Amino acid sequence: MRRIAAIALLLNVLLAAPLLQAAATKGSVVQGPYWVSPAHSGSWFQADRSGEGFILEILPDGNSVAAWFTFPAAGEPGEQAWLVATGGEMRGDTLIFEQVYRSSGGRFGPAFDPAQVQPVFWGRWEFQFHDCNRATLHYRGNAAYGEGTRQLERITTLDQLSCNGGRRLAAGGGRALEGLRARHGNWFVPARSGEGWFIEDLPDGRMLVYWFTFDTAGNPLWLIGQGERTAQNTLGVDAYRVRGTRFGDGFDPAALRQERWGRMEFDFLDCNRARFRYAASDAAYGSGEYQAQRLTELAGAPCLDGTPQALTGGNWVEAASMPGPAQSELATVAYQGQIYALGGYGDPRGFKRYDIASNSWSVLPQLPSGRHHLAAFATGGQVYMVGGDNLGGGATGPAGFRYDIATQQWQPVPELRTTFGSQAALLNGRVYIGWDDGSLQEFDPRQRSGRMIAPPDRTRRDHAQVQAFLGEIWVLGGRAPDTNTVAIYDPVAESWRAGPSFVRHRGGFAAAVVGNQIMVSGGEGLTGQPYLIDQTEVLAAGGERWEVGPRMPVAVHGVGGAAADGRFYLVSGSTRAGQASGATGRVFWWQPQPR
Repeated sequence: MRRIAAIALLLNVLLAAPLLQAAATKGSVVQGPYWVSPAHSGSWFQADRSGEGFILEILPDGNSVAAWFTFPAAGEPGEQAWLVATGGEMRGDTLIFEQVYRSSGGRFGPAFDPAQVQPVFWGRWEFQFHDCNRATLHYRGNAAYGEGTRQLERITTLDQLSCNGGRRLAAGGGRALEGLRARHGNWFVPARSGEGWFIEDLPDGRMLVYWFTFDTAGNPLWLIGQGERTAQNTLGVDAYRVRGTRFGDGFDPAALRQERWGRMEFDFLDCNRARFRYAASDAAYGSGEYQAQRLTELAGAPCLDGTPQALTGGNWVEAASMPGPAQSELATVAYQGQIYALGGYGDPRGFKRYDIASNSWSVLPQLPSGRHHLAAFATGGQVYMVGGDNLGGGATGPAGFRYDIATQQWQPVPELRTTFGSQAALLNGRVYIGWDDGSLQEFDPRQRSGRMIAPPDRTRRDHAQVQAFLGEIWVLGGRAPDTNTVAIYDPVAESWRAGPSFVRHRGGFAAAVVGNQIMVSGGEGLTGQPYLIDQTEVLAAGGERWEVGPRMPVAVHGVGGAAADGRFYLVSGSTRAGQASGATGRVFWWQPQPR
């Protein structure tokens, strides 16, 4: 594969060589099939068809967006074409878009009317990824475009989304703030829906901009430019237009010609707002200015404004206690303004829901299998339970079940593998379930398939916590023996690294991500005489170390933790170290106060 080490002139980018070198993938710790990942975001092309290409965006909710900048089919009006698809579905190593559209009818500049933009169904795309840098596209378009295949390779590696790692890190091992500033994504003007920009931040400080719009006759127009974002978050690029050929068999790279169209400038006001200006060389296009907003953020590349601080001040407030019997070593999960409590000692088949707005509890249909030390997660209108030990009156059944909130019915999920004493976190549409040996099960709820991620070392993670924080999976603490260490799994590079250690060794505690900080509270230590921990610790995004927060109102272990409405919730737990009895059923929440 042809590569260059630095960004070339735009003409060479479009017509000759890839824009930025893509490093080889490091050895993965994944034990299982190859899957689409956030690392596949970026620009792609077929080397012998340079001048057209694709933009892929893997989004934080597990969906995806794609665009094809190309040329019209024979007989179609205009000199360029662009196609856009949303709602891409990941199926293992394949990304499928069932609804691809081609738009026309818009007019450039002040004449633009979103009501005149006509998106017409075009066809279907299927991208199969062979590794981080190679993919095969199978497309089926309308009659004018037909069907075909493209052998694609990467043009761009995006900042903080390299398969080879390359995260910017703080001293403790978490992500540094300078690595949480990318403006990747799709940008648009709300009053001008139907046109917009795809922006890619590159690792060397440059940015690549695609503008998908319309010419003065209402035909698709795409422009491309690259430049360097300044320390003041401004970007200026020369915009180029490429034309001279046709789609499919009519494509002739030798016939392509490029011309400088004009100038594009962005003033990025924050992560999600920008002032955009353009000035065209052709008087028919003129000049203008818009207030743009970011429409999409890429998975694995969150953007934070300012400098988050660890918010350690605040007061604990007691909420309504859970209906009896009380539970410990339970699982809790927050979903759509409610907190679900599942199983545990005291009520192994108990399934209860706390409504934050009304500060009230309701009792739901019992778990299909009595469990303690189980894990839970929620997505797609379903609450899942997985693992734990069977106890008390229920059928054993498979390791996992899911509860449909609308129908109030439980169904088995045999694809889930059992676990004990750890928790689960949802990230990029997938779930990561902790095991006591420090490994993870990665599970795709949409495809009902899973694979294993080998542990980074021999640290035992019994009674650990698993949290999604800043686009990564944090495996926190644990015991056997007690530990205060943190292991961070990067799903982009599919690799582990050490994170900042707690102040206290602990297992069986509560944890949650509240805004731009991660919080842990309570738990126990079993080294020597068992003891409870009433201390809370807080780590802000970009922070180097944990800071001590408020003491718990009641020291407990086996306690459920959840984040909702900007608050950190503690649900029940036991007041007796090293024992299952003593569950309180009490609920407290803590809302951080700004410094």
